[in-house]
Amino acid sequence: MSTPAIEEAIAGYKKTHRALLTSKGNRWRDLDISMQQLRALYLLREEEEASVGRLAELFGMGLPGTSLLADRLVRSGYVERRTDPTDRRRVLLSLTRAGDRLVGDLREGSSSQLRRWMAQLSPEDLAALSRGWRALAEVASRHAQVLEGSAV
Repeated sequence: MSTPAIEEAIAGYKKTHRALLTSKGNRWRDLDISMQQLRALYLLREEEEASVGRLAELFGMGLPGTSLLADRLVRSGYVERRTDPTDRRRVLLSLTRAGDRLVGDLREGSSSQLRRWMAQLSPEDLAALSRGWRALAEVASRHAQVLEGSAV
């Protein structure tokens, strides 16, 4: 279902996201990694450790493509791989200190930029934005729980 209000909200989100990606303070543009590799780093920070199969599942990709993605991240020094001690056939991926630091720095840079922009909003607009994000986060959380439950 789409309404003009939904389309307007999506357009506002996309415009803000694009501005964040292209802002002066965004280090991502200066890095030699793809957006997909960046997504993998963020996912590994959330998951702490994941198998190549789990990353493939989260990305909706095949194992060969995900394995190549992991290879590039290992070569870059942001990810390390090790054999699962409980199943030698499984390879586990986790962030290195450099990878963890990179994701932390990128998140902080984005958060700082958002804080600067939000500080320029009227109290009413900021309150409305906060209510909207809380409501959307609640819906997204319920949806994510349903997806997690179906993957088991």
